[in-house]
Formats: sequence, C-alpha cells, structure tokens
Amino acid sequence: MSHIVIVPNHEQIRNFLNHHRLPLYFSKPALQHITEYIAASTAKGFRGKVVDIAEYSDCHRTTIGHFLSDGKWDESYLQRIVKEESLRHVVQQSKQTKEPIFVIHDDTVCKKTKPSLQAVSPIEQTDFHYSHLDGTVVFGHQVQATMIQCADTTLIHEIRRYDKAKTKADGTAYTKIDEVCDIADTMPTPPHKGYALVDAWYTCPKVINRYAKAGYHLVGALKTNRILYPKGIRMSIQTFASHITRKDVRLVTVNGSAYWVYRYEGALNGIENAVVLLCWPKEAFQNPKALRAFLCTDVSLETETIVVYYSKRWPIEIFFRQSKGNLGFETYQVRSEKAFTRLWVLLSFTHLYCTIGLGKPYLFGDGLRRVRKQVKIDYVRYVYECGRKGIQFTDVLTQLKLA
Repeated sequence: MSHIVIVPNHEQIRNFLNHHRLPLYFSKPALQHITEYIAASTAKGFRGKVVDIAEYSDCHRTTIGHFLSDGKWDESYLQRIVKEESLRHVVQQSKQTKEPIFVIHDDTVCKKTKPSLQAVSPIEQTDFHYSHLDGTVVFGHQVQATMIQCADTTLIHEIRRYDKAKTKADGTAYTKIDEVCDIADTMPTPPHKGYALVDAWYTCPKVINRYAKAGYHLVGALKTNRILYPKGIRMSIQTFASHITRKDVRLVTVNGSAYWVYRYEGALNGIENAVVLLCWPKEAFQNPKALRAFLCTDVSLETETIVVYYSKRWPIEIFFRQSKGNLGFETYQVRSEKAFTRLWVLLSFTHLYCTIGLGKPYLFGDGLRRVRKQVKIDYVRYVYECGRKGIQFTDVLTQLKLA
C-alpha cells in the first residue's frame, strides 16, 4: 500500500478532545482509540462490541480489547470531564434563565446471559437483580445513573455500577440510597432553586435530608402503602384515598394528559412536613390500581407545578432506552470489570459530545444524527482525497477493511 494513504480525519471529534485538553493527558494511540470509539458508537447498528469499534479503526479487534481491559490510560479523567461539564453547563443555564436545576436519579439492569458452570471467563461482577422494567429478577449488571437538567437541556452526569456486596466502614451494607446521598454531597448550590427527582425507591428521609443540606428540595414518587397522618390519624395512602370523593379533588392537565389530584400537606413517617399528591387519570378516578402518589418537600409549590416537575424525571428513562438501543449499553460483551467500566465512561463522554459538543446544545437524538452525518462526510472526504492523490482503489478498500 502506498505510504501516502491517509486515514479518515474526524476533525470535529478531535476538536472536542482538544477543547478538553485530552492531548495533555492521553497518548496519541489512546486519543485515536477514543476518536474511533465515538465514530463507531454513533453509527447505526452499534452493539457495544469490540468488533463494531474495529470496523472504524486501523487496529485489530484484539488491540482494541487490550485498550479497554489493560490499556494504560486514565478513564477517570474522562469521567471527571463529563461530571464537571454537565454541572457547569446547567449552572450557567440556570443563571441565564433563572430556571431551577433538576438532579435525576434512577437505576437499570444491563441484562446478560447467565454463564454455564463450565464457563472459563464469565463476565465479571454480574449477579441477579430485580428489574422494574421486566417485573422480575434478571441476570446482569445493575447500574445507577444521574442526569442534570435545566430548562430544555438534560445531560448525563454519571454512570456507576451498583455493587450490593460493598460495605461501609462500620461493616453495614452500602445501599443505593447511600450512593445517591454521596452524589448529593457533590452537587453545587443551585442559583435559582434545585430539585432532586427520584422514583419511590429513593423517596426517604435520608435522601431528603442529604439533598436539603445541599440546598435542594426533593420531588419523588411514593408507594401507596406509605403512612400519612391526616388530622393526626395514622393510615396508609391507599386507605386514605378510598375516603376521597369527587368534590375533594380537582382536574389538573400536564403534558396533554388530565388527572384528578388531591393535595395533602402534613407529616409522614420520618418526614415532618411535605406535600403529597394523590393522582388518578381522568377516566380512572378511585380505581385503586390507577392511584399514583408523589411527594414534594417544597410546600410553596403549586399542585400543577409539582406534577410538571416530577414529569421532568422522564428523560432518564429515555436515556436508558436510547443508550441501550444506540450506544450498546446492554449488548457489550467485554468480560473484565475494568473494560465494561471504561465502556460506560466512553458512552457518557459520547453522550456529552452529542448533546453539548457540537457548537450548541442538542437533544441526544438530534445530536446523534448530526454526528452520524459528519462521520459519513469524513469518510467521503477520505475517499475523495485518496482519489485526488492518485492512491489505488484497492489500497483504499484495504484501508477501509472492505477488501
């Protein structure tokens, strides 16, 4: 092959890496691998597998596998960029728009096939976890994600594996609640109010108090067996709801859907005072199976505002779906803990690039399409430059692994 054969130069991706000063901390081969990962992961059909990345690289898949599992590079620096940039961007946006900052927590299970007893090298740190999406226990990695939101911008902040075998210094279990509390300690003081948005698993006094210390209120779902004290009488939400009549509720419309809502303000177990909203879809009032309950520690908020704020938790569900469908979040096959942890960091970094790394903020889906288009343009330019330099077509095919 001619020595003047060039490789596709993903200039826009490289500019993003240079902007965050990666050349000061990573070797040229590592930078090339990161660039190729972003180009590969944003392509249609990406499954998070090493062979998918190899299609966009000059290197053999074993070299890429070594880069992920044993390569000498610091993935924590990329993770720090994601965390710092997401916070910097939303804080700046909050100052400009005077809108609140929302911190969204949730977890998911990246399902894996249970290995046979004869498996020599199964995927590390897999276990059985309950999946809310499947409604049953599944095998795989349980992952906690945190997203930061302000106005129309929602950014990934952190992805971390939940290790249920981890313990604290006193020997007690380190729970998902403890994970969220530790993240709360790292949040900046919000310029114009801040809210943590969580599902029923995380709505508890420990999380509420930790976020209050950081300057944030909490808006979260509640299980209907939680205890209220209406007029000092102890009863569950579900029992209390059975006594509510049509004259006690009012119709609230949020995002085009109408709900009957009852507002309670008072004490809960372990919580001195908060607002609890009991909600039914318009067509299902007093249907016990349709009842949903939400808590807000900011009692000054209007009922409609609380419901709207809780609906802002939905982007994290979209993140899980898009990451599994487009970025190989569930279909990766690397086996070592270091390798799949590095893949998650690269996934977060790619998500950041697609949202705020293209000159202006984009929704992830829109940014992903723009990156895909640019990567195709880079390859067309590469072929054009090869033709202009008189490089043989067979050499080009070999370079692109099409020979």
